Amino acid sequence: MSAKKAKTAPRQRKQYTAEHRSEARRYYLIGLNLHEISKLLDGIPIRTLENWQMMDKWTLLKGIENIKIQVVKLREGGKSMNEIAEMLKIHRVTAWRYLKEASEAE
Repeated sequence: MSAKKAKTAPRQRKQYTAEHRSEARRYYLIGLNLHEISKLLDGIPIRTLENWQMMDKWTLLKGIENIKIQVVKLREGGKSMNEIAEMLKIHRVTAWRYLKEASEAE
């Protein structure tokens, strides 16, 4: 006598919204690691967060955010756009754009 295996329904994958993804990115940019983000966002699997991190290039964004902060601080310190661009090794127009984005965010 052979026992037949009971058929189980296929496992449903969880669907995450764009809001989940942007919230995870926001947490990453403020300095949380993927394990902490997973706990905060109702247990989104770390592998999913890693995939989002790679696809959206969060690490590059983190670097850009730091540069934007430095541009604002240097400008507040009285540096010219040319000096800021030279110090941070970015184009003068890029420094100006970062400063403009920061002022619009306030």
